[in-house]
Amino acid sequence: MHRRLLLLLLAATAFAAEEAVPTHLKVKASFTRLDKDGKSEIYAEPTVITVDGKQTTIRVGSAEEGVVFTVTPTVNKDGTLTLESATESREAAPAPATAPATADTPQQTRPKSNLPFFHGVLTKDKLFSIEDTAGKRQWVPLGRRIDGWTLRSYDEKREALTLSRLGQSVELVLHKGVILESPVAVSRVNTTVTVKPGAKTLIGGSNGRTITLEAEILDVSK
Repeated sequence: MHRRLLLLLLAATAFAAEEAVPTHLKVKASFTRLDKDGKSEIYAEPTVITVDGKQTTIRVGSAEEGVVFTVTPTVNKDGTLTLESATESREAAPAPATAPATADTPQQTRPKSNLPFFHGVLTKDKLFSIEDTAGKRQWVPLGRRIDGWTLRSYDEKREALTLSRLGQSVELVLHKGVILESPVAVSRVNTTVTVKPGAKTLIGGSNGRTITLEAEILDVSK
C-alpha cells in the first residue's frame, strides 16, 4: 500500500515537473536599410531563443549609430503569438555645413545603457573588445562575464557576438562604419502585433530602415 502511494506520488511529481517546462520560442529579426543605390538590403539577421512572456534584446550597430530592439513574445490560447516590441534607433545628426569637424573636436560621451558594447574582434586570438557600462574597454575571450553578461558564442560570418544572463539572450552585431562626432538623433517606436507562428511581420523604422520579425514555437520535449 505504501509502495503504491509512493509510486503515485513520484508519478505526480514527474508530471508536475513536465508541466512546469516553459514554452520556448525562436525569434528572428531581419534588419534592412537602403544601400547607396537606394535599394533595400539586409545588413543584420540575428536569431535568439527566449521563453513565453520573457523579454529578449537584440543590439545592432554601435552606441552612436545603431538599433536596440527588444521583443516579448506571448503564446495565446488560440495558438497565435502576440509580439510586443520596442525599437530605439540612434543616428548621427547631419553636421552643419558651416561647422566642419576638426581634429580638436572632443569625443562624444557614450550614451547610458545596461548592455556592454562590442567594438572589435581579433578572430585569430578569439578575443573581443568589450566596453562595460562604466566605460572601461578590454579584450576578453568567450566565457568571460561583463556586467553579469557571459560571452557565449561568436558568428564570424555575421560578426555577431551572443551574450546571456539569467535566461536572457542578447546578440551584439559588430557594425563597421565611420561614426561622426556630432549630436545623436534618437527615435523610439513601440509596436504590438498578433500573428501566427512562422508568419513574418514588418515593423517600420526611419530613413528607409525596417525590421521584419518572425517567431515560432520550439518543441523542447525531444
